[in-house]
Amino acid sequence: MAVGDNSYGSIGEIEALIGRYTDEGALTAATRPTRAQVERFIDRVSAIVNVALAQAGFAVPVSQEDAASALADFVVDQAVQLCYAANGAGPYAPGAKQLRGRRPRAAILQEAFDFVADFASGLQALGATRTRMLTNGLDCRTQDESGQDLVPFFHREMIDHEIDDWDPA
Repeated sequence: MAVGDNSYGSIGEIEALIGRYTDEGALTAATRPTRAQVERFIDRVSAIVNVALAQAGFAVPVSQEDAASALADFVVDQAVQLCYAANGAGPYAPGAKQLRGRRPRAAILQEAFDFVADFASGLQALGATRTRMLTNGLDCRTQDESGQDLVPFFHREMIDHEIDDWDPA
């Protein structure tokens, strides 16, 4: 098994951060967690991130280099915490105060959606493809069923607002 095409981060990045749980710096079938388990950690956390990105209107996977690196950093950090949890340590270990009664996946889900929400504008500014905005689908009717113009409930004249023509002909 290998890390999926839609995933962010790599086994090598995680191996560099969890040395005590590796076999001379490498994850194997005999380490705890195993290499295959860590690959699944990366894929699952990446899938959660991709769901959050898709909900925010981004095309997934994100391919813009800087944006993908930021997402990889998030995924690697979460996968490392899951590696610690597999060994009874870290913020996702059973009984950890950080979980406050939640499962690790619920905590990761919340952090992923918060991460994407907090950095959506930055990801877009870097060039991550955003296929739709959150306002997509919002519209207003200007005519009724018979084709007559609708009168807005509120209009500028109600507040004595005069329209200034900024572009006189």
